[in-house]
Amino acid sequence: MKWVLVTLLFLFVACPADDETEQESEPKDAVDLVPSDNEISGWTRSGSMDIAENETQLFNLIDGEGQVFIDNGFVKFVRQRYQGDVAGNQRELELRIVDMDSAGNAEIVYDEIGLGSETPWTEDGHAGTEARIDETALFDYKIDFWEDKFYASIVIREEKTQAGLNVAKLFAINVSEAIRE
Repeated sequence: MKWVLVTLLFLFVACPADDETEQESEPKDAVDLVPSDNEISGWTRSGSMDIAENETQLFNLIDGEGQVFIDNGFVKFVRQRYQGDVAGNQRELELRIVDMDSAGNAEIVYDEIGLGSETPWTEDGHAGTEARIDETALFDYKIDFWEDKFYASIVIREEKTQAGLNVAKLFAINVSEAIRE
């Protein structure tokens, strides 16, 4: 009988309380996914973070670009600009993360934004559930992806060097891993 009581007591102590389990499953906030200064070595935030949580705020930030997010149930949009060094030259990078409320909505946005000229990013360790690289702009690389309920894009203003593309990939992987944690 003592053995049964000791076993039950052990199970009671070892099992997490319901509120501890709930803490682990709290939804992620897009703001918390944004890399801090030098989280990507040599890259610091340039200006304050832009945040939109309704249609008006979103239109004030990105005008008509926001319609695809609105049409598909966006919850929060965040944009952060960064400055850093690529091969000895100062460059700018813009990160956007959009909480689309569900993985289905994030995938729809990813599909609707695609132009068809991007290259799928499928190498081992790529960001997101799906990711692609757009090299069509004259001086920019763009990587976008979706992971869970988030759509994210990274644009680096760079003269098309592998080093610049690698920086954009680092940002994408960083955000993707933060979503997965």
